[in-house]
Amino acid sequence: MVAKKQKGKSKTTPRVGRPNKINSVNVREALIQAGVSLLETTSLEEISLRKVAAKAGVSHVASYHHFENKHALFSAIAEIGFQKYFEAYQIELQKTEQDFKGRYRALGWTYFQFIMNNRQFARIMFGGMGVESNLSPTLSSVSRRTYRQLHEIIRMGQNLGYLEKGQTREKTLASWAMIHGIAMLFLEGRLQMKNDINEMEKFIQTVTEYAYNGMKT
Repeated sequence: MVAKKQKGKSKTTPRVGRPNKINSVNVREALIQAGVSLLETTSLEEISLRKVAAKAGVSHVASYHHFENKHALFSAIAEIGFQKYFEAYQIELQKTEQDFKGRYRALGWTYFQFIMNNRQFARIMFGGMGVESNLSPTLSSVSRRTYRQLHEIIRMGQNLGYLEKGQTREKTLASWAMIHGIAMLFLEGRLQMKNDINEMEKFIQTVTEYAYNGMKT
């Protein structure tokens, strides 16, 4: 005897455990965006996975399916920060001559503006906060791009005769140290921002020019 099939739609038993791949991606993205949103109102020290999960509208337990701790979340946020920085540099580059001096000045001004306008991002990207880029291949790659970007500009200056040839790595690090250092002095309040944005830009460009003037032939 063959058993009769029941009429109507068969009931399905809901899956228990981790969300499927599509939902998993959505949850991870929601957590990252919630973390980015919290940066606007909450200090880094006060941000926790529990707060991020609540902001994203997911359970605290679900957050651990995607991030081991808040530093792992910060790594994902740092990746977004670097992408925002690169996009800002491309926009700034369109406003100037794309020769050596134009690229060098655009990079210095973009770097400074990004840090001052995205202070929480900057602290995650450049200030530590327990973020270990070597544990995240994607973050490690995107963070090294900032160095390679400046390294290429320095090499360009050397090839065009603006800078003395040789010790490209040392010249790149010296430039980065000066640009990053001046940004940190403002970020930490040791130097005060000027009210006029044009004066501020002129000041930063003057500082960056001192950096490459010392490397001239």
